[in-house]
Amino acid sequence: MMIAWKGCLVIKIIIISAVWCPACLIMHSRYEKIKELFPDFEYINYDFDLDEDIVNQYSIGEILPVLIILDNEKELTRVVGEKTVEQISEMLECYIK
Repeated sequence: MMIAWKGCLVIKIIIISAVWCPACLIMHSRYEKIKELFPDFEYINYDFDLDEDIVNQYSIGEILPVLIILDNEKELTRVVGEKTVEQISEMLECYIK
């Protein structure tokens, strides 16, 4: 898998969701569309309950899902809750230009 580069940025997308979360179920298909639109990013999915040790490292609050944009493990931005494909795309586009 290629990782998108912008200058010296190495972008990784962390998606944290849960099977019991209605918003996470809604966002699942939107995240799949984002993956199609931005195939050069590395995507990692974590389950809020099953991957608790890893999820705790990201200081996730009570609202899910959470999408975190990282550059070399440094958090650039975070998206919490339901967003449209267009809203997320706008955020990601600045990392590929």
